Amino acid sequence: MGGRASGAFASLVGGSPIWSDRLRRRILRFAGVDLARDARIQPYVRFVGSPRRLSVRSGAFVNVGLLVGANADIVIAERASLGPNVQLIPTTHEIGPHEQRAGATTSAPIRIGRGSWIGAGVTVLGGVDVGDGCVIAAGSVVTRDCEPDGLYGGTPAKLLRKL
Repeated sequence: MGGRASGAFASLVGGSPIWSDRLRRRILRFAGVDLARDARIQPYVRFVGSPRRLSVRSGAFVNVGLLVGANADIVIAERASLGPNVQLIPTTHEIGPHEQRAGATTSAPIRIGRGSWIGAGVTVLGGVDVGDGCVIAAGSVVTRDCEPDGLYGGTPAKLLRKL
């Protein structure tokens, strides 16, 4: 199954709320997601690109409505938790000329560190490494790396305090 087809399959079938967690895991693995046996992904996950680029490690929890722009590698590390409606967007555009500002596309990996907690509605952009043990406040937009054990919030997300 190719990238676009497997992304549609993973979104439409694997993302459906009618399946048990166990069956959803099996469907998403079939579509190509690297999904640990004890990781959990809730319904309404959507893929733009190949689900083969997503790796969800042991003990990780992904709440409802995850949007995965799977055009670069995305790792959700051990025991990380993602709140509802999180967006992991590894792809952007270069700024083009005056005639068309959305230039060539570029993609960079995203890593969510061990034990991190990503709040509801957070957007994480390409090239970002969220350090181990971080908390990202709901609604934040993460545009650059986050140091381990930090509380980040805002648009763009900034260090609010060390934990």
